[in-house]
Amino acid sequence: MARLEFNLKELTELGISEREAKLYLTMLEYGEVNASDLHRLTGVHRSKVYSILSRMVVHGLCNERIEGRNRFFTALSPKTVKDSLLRQWESDRAEKEDKADEIFDKLEEAFHATDETPPLNRVELIRNANNIHNKYMQLIEECQEEILAYVKPPIAATTKKVQQMQVDAQERALERGVYNRTIFSLKDLGDIKIEWVQLDERDQMRVVEKLPIKMFIFDTKKALLGIPSSADTNTKNFFILFVDDPGFCQVLKESFEKVWERALPVEALQGNSIQWGKEQEQNQLETIMNGNKK
Repeated sequence: MARLEFNLKELTELGISEREAKLYLTMLEYGEVNASDLHRLTGVHRSKVYSILSRMVVHGLCNERIEGRNRFFTALSPKTVKDSLLRQWESDRAEKEDKADEIFDKLEEAFHATDETPPLNRVELIRNANNIHNKYMQLIEECQEEILAYVKPPIAATTKKVQQMQVDAQERALERGVYNRTIFSLKDLGDIKIEWVQLDERDQMRVVEKLPIKMFIFDTKKALLGIPSSADTNTKNFFILFVDDPGFCQVLKESFEKVWERALPVEALQGNSIQWGKEQEQNQLETIMNGNKK
């Protein structure tokens, strides 16, 4: 058989030990071998070979054939080994998930063990896009009733992966019965392309010419506010103010409701532009609303 050239590191990265990888590749190259052969061909110490081979048989890397007092070993096919590894990974993942559920359920109980939230936790400045994303995801997952949002730059979700994670979290919230109402600031969006797609009937979107601030309100209890409020697209100079206070959030919600009343449904949009003006705005709104009633 031709010499098998293979990088041991590639196998060890899958969870196979270096010694197991050496023995397995040797068996693939030479076929059926005994412990003495493997010691001679790989340099693995003779006293270690049998214990390693026993583990390999158990883990589904090779077969063992006993003939009298002699033991011979043959590599299982790479496909069989791969399937065995996949099953082990799945078992390990399920075991870790169960352990994580147990541990973090206990930590969650400890976290909520007191009714008094430490004052320093009620107001928090959150910097950098990753931390902002993590806080946003946490608040969406905790939300049970309603999310209200003013959307304008900068956008913390800078990659498609992060954007999809946020969309998935929004869909899970909607499935729980959470209502989502979002108002977009058209002038601030500029060249940023928005897909005006409503995830379901509880997901409502409207637009205004310009918003004063970036804002998210969760269950009228907690809020995220973009600072500075100017439409600066440079995320390096941007951070989020987190506020955990129902009274403050009620004031924010009352402001949101007034803007929502005068905002236009996204159906009125042509791209990112719209003809503004109180009279025309009202006419467009009435036309859309009347059309929806038919």
